[in-house]
Amino acid sequence: MTERSARIPWPVAWFVQAMMIACILLAQSCGYAQSPNAQPVAFEVASIRPATNQESSGEGNSRSQIETAYDGVTMRNIDLGEMIQWAYRLDHYQLAGQDIVEGQRYDVLAKAGDRVSENTLRLMLQDLLATRFKLQLHREQKKTSVYELVVVKGGPKLPKDKSATLPPAYPKESFPRVVDGSFVFRNVSIGEFAEQLTELRGIEFPVIDHTGIPGVYDITLKSAASALLDPSGPSLLTLIQEQLGLKLLSARDPIDVVVVDHAAPPTAN
Repeated sequence: MTERSARIPWPVAWFVQAMMIACILLAQSCGYAQSPNAQPVAFEVASIRPATNQESSGEGNSRSQIETAYDGVTMRNIDLGEMIQWAYRLDHYQLAGQDIVEGQRYDVLAKAGDRVSENTLRLMLQDLLATRFKLQLHREQKKTSVYELVVVKGGPKLPKDKSATLPPAYPKESFPRVVDGSFVFRNVSIGEFAEQLTELRGIEFPVIDHTGIPGVYDITLKSAASALLDPSGPSLLTLIQEQLGLKLLSARDPIDVVVVDHAAPPTAN
């Protein structure tokens, strides 16, 4: 056999090379060629216990805390619905099937065993919810009445942005505090401020942030809690506009929702 006849014709060689590349890519997509540095999607250890302080429901009460660290997440006085919201980046109004998840509140301490991103912590919590709470859900879209939070003419009147002074991990609360008849929102972005407004009596529809304002703030809505108890007092919408330079506009927007199909009490630690 001559040297010329022993060579593989170029179309065949091209085909073989293409097939080898395809096999490598397939192996990578199936996890066979997974990087040794790939992050896990499950916590190394997780404790779920009934909350030590089962606060009664109501405005300013049922206050939960979520604090993330480089290697885990701590949740205090939190219910299953709030866990789902954090794990899947949902606002309160995007979660349906609340009758399944409301009730018991928990203290959760979960450790990853290594340094991970917040996005990975959320994925790990999704795994925890599926394995320990037997959570099953599906997504759908619906069009609903909302308030769009926008900036009024003249600009916002917000306190100083504190994001540059905050530590990497700091607590966040699910409800504003009531202090001397005012609502105090601590360590909130404007998006989180909008979420907490949704929870208040006097706000009939979900509030969606359309301001585009970055940062983290301590916001005090003066006399707002007292105004809710006074039939002749100003509305929250008026106080928000006068004090913060923000406005709630009525609209109808399509929103993505997650529907809880099944959930059970958590399995033992």
